Amino acid sequence: MKQLLLMTFLLLTFTGCGVASQKHIQHISGTRQFASSDSTFKPYTDSFTSNARKYLNQPSFNIGDIPVNFGDTSNENFDGVCNSYSDGTKEVIIKKSWWDKASSYQREVMIYHELGHCSLNREHDSEILSKDSYSVKGSIMNPVIPGSAHYVQYKTSYLTELFTYNKAPLQSAVGI
Repeated sequence: MKQLLLMTFLLLTFTGCGVASQKHIQHISGTRQFASSDSTFKPYTDSFTSNARKYLNQPSFNIGDIPVNFGDTSNENFDGVCNSYSDGTKEVIIKKSWWDKASSYQREVMIYHELGHCSLNREHDSEILSKDSYSVKGSIMNPVIPGSAHYVQYKTSYLTELFTYNKAPLQSAVGI
């Protein structure tokens, strides 16, 4: 039981899509691998779209022609990636092995993070918000996505920051 808890903690702590010092959208020559999304991701893309419409106050917002699928992220350190191709198309690729182990919250954060890159053109944001000995990631766009506990606790604040770049609600929630 102790090992299972440790493994879960490590998975949630170190799950990431990339490296802080790199721009995360991978630019690739050619055309994307998929024309449409795997149906597994529909609840997550629908939720992203619904939240974007709400937070951006744009009733007609849509993620665009960005399929989300399982596949090889072409970097063993990336569990998810936004690929941008030379023909102008984009797609999100998620490692199936990561997905199968992730909680529903981690899945949501990963899809939101990758669509943050592909649909919102967001870069990584490595800021850590700290008060005393307590700290949280300052954005879903952190290269190592927030853990489930912090995401659940600060979800509204994280979504506000993702869609509006406004960190004030998260800073206030953390007590900064």
